[in-house]
Amino acid sequence: MSRTYGLKTASDLLAKLDRDAKLLQEGVSSDRFFNFVVTAYSLADWVQNDPVVPQPAKADLQRFRGTTAIKICRDLANASKHFLLDPTRNPNPAVSAADSDQGFGAGRFGVGDYGIGEEKITVILGAGNSIDGLDLMEDTLMEWQQFFSNHGI
Repeated sequence: MSRTYGLKTASDLLAKLDRDAKLLQEGVSSDRFFNFVVTAYSLADWVQNDPVVPQPAKADLQRFRGTTAIKICRDLANASKHFLLDPTRNPNPAVSAADSDQGFGAGRFGVGDYGIGEEKITVILGAGNSIDGLDLMEDTLMEWQQFFSNHGI
């Protein structure tokens, strides 16, 4: 018996990631962003443990986990789930901070509740540059879709 309710395969979790991305595209919120980054990072564990996934795909996970988008999702997911990053497990995080802003001029024009607006999430990277939450979502989803396509999953 499974403990993963309706999600049974890595492909099921990729489909969830796609649904999470669509919700973020409709409107950015911390809740939706949390769901996206946790799913995106957890998908690597699903690929590793899904018996249907071919061995070459599993062997490619180490390289894939080193991609920028996945490292950012790793740091955000772990910090979101555990409140802090453990420096002994991750001594060189890709993310130094994440910020949320809401109000006039913060999110996309015309998105969000009237008078409140859409939330804007910005991820500050260790190198001092930053990436918008929606750009991270697009990059991450594209990386995962390409990974699945390349490995015939």
